[in-house]
Amino acid sequence: MTSNGRFTSQQLADIDSAVRVLETHEGEKRRLEAEQLAALARALQQVFGRGDPKKGAPDRELAYRSLRLEVATALNDSEHNAERLLSTAFLAHEHFAMSLDALRSGEISLGHLRVLTEEGSPLETGNESRDKARRLRYEGEALSFAKEETPNRLRPIARRLAAAHSEDSLEERHEAALRRRSVRVVALDDGMADLIAHLPAEDAYAIKDRIAAIAKRAIAGVGEAELSPAGMTFTSAGVFPAANSPRLDGPAPGRSGRSSDEVRADVLRDLLLGRDLDLLEEGNAGGSGSGRDANLHEWDQVRAHVQVVIPAHGVPELVGYGPIDSATAARLAAGAKAWERVTVDDAGSVLAVDRYRPSAEMTRLLVARDLHCRAPGCRVPASRCDTDHTVDAALGGATSTANLAHLCRGHHTLKHHTDWKVEQEPEGVIRWTSPTGRQYRDRPPSRVRFRRSGTDAA
Repeated sequence: MTSNGRFTSQQLADIDSAVRVLETHEGEKRRLEAEQLAALARALQQVFGRGDPKKGAPDRELAYRSLRLEVATALNDSEHNAERLLSTAFLAHEHFAMSLDALRSGEISLGHLRVLTEEGSPLETGNESRDKARRLRYEGEALSFAKEETPNRLRPIARRLAAAHSEDSLEERHEAALRRRSVRVVALDDGMADLIAHLPAEDAYAIKDRIAAIAKRAIAGVGEAELSPAGMTFTSAGVFPAANSPRLDGPAPGRSGRSSDEVRADVLRDLLLGRDLDLLEEGNAGGSGSGRDANLHEWDQVRAHVQVVIPAHGVPELVGYGPIDSATAARLAAGAKAWERVTVDDAGSVLAVDRYRPSAEMTRLLVARDLHCRAPGCRVPASRCDTDHTVDAALGGATSTANLAHLCRGHHTLKHHTDWKVEQEPEGVIRWTSPTGRQYRDRPPSRVRFRRSGTDAA
């Protein structure tokens, strides 16, 4: 029996039965994972907490590596994954017992526990009494979110809470991290390599955004005409000024088979190598350079865009990344062309959005409120989503913030063409009802992330 997205009564009964089995086994799996972590913690005690105390660090290192290999072979997995599991086991057993109990009872998953331990690990300073108090406050707050959010959505929340409870200020940690910025190349097989730039988060996100915008323009431009309005030709070999671009035989450049990732990689290469500028200089040799400015006019209009949320209390956040220091937020404010400031109150409600290029106030408020797709667990950025009427406009649904929300194209389609039901409750809460009748509430990310916590109020 097949389905077009709408289920019959029999299909719904079978699906409901399957999901019940899934829920039962998931609870059992989580209990077993907690027991597995407890066993690994006991094994780690044999490495670090047993034996001759006179043994030096090299002996403990060898013992740990031996255990890591033992675990990897027992699981038929890589030593990298074995090390991550051992790290989670140690941190959960030694410092995050409440979270381990929550995994054992099935309230959270192993993915949630990993996020809680990884984001909470910077709270260790060596002062056990103060560290323990900070950990308990962090864990109590983060665990309440873990029981409601997916691991993917939990991470920026946990990172923000850890920053709020940290002894060192974000400014101090960011200043130290800035000194580690670097560029390196990692050689790979088949004539490839990874170019890794370790940069401030706001720079990295702005670079990625600009590359994506240029690539989007490249893909769209060549599909409709050989030349863009700026006189740029986008070819399968890269991005070149029109006057110097080689003419390619065969399929149109826009249909050369490159994926979006390939186009973005080509754009990055051409920008960093200055290929567009070099070729323009060759074409304008001996001239005044006015042609260069004309050709690059449209190209230069592709600006990076980042969004910074500034809550009434607590630390600012770079959307898509997490907490940033106040000095960086202030610096972004000075460069208004590349940022968007969102102001929220103690409850996390959006108060205002300031932007260099103003758009409709309603749209700005919705983007600031939603941050990403409002389907359960989805984090597709709002900038790449559709603005959906929860109650269709054709059915009398109002065009207001109380009836609009961002949905990615996939979940937008799912809402309209399957038996999933979507309702919007007060304060922007979206209630999803599955075809089997299970309900999931998605709270506005801005209210989850930026409401005033006990830490901010202290």
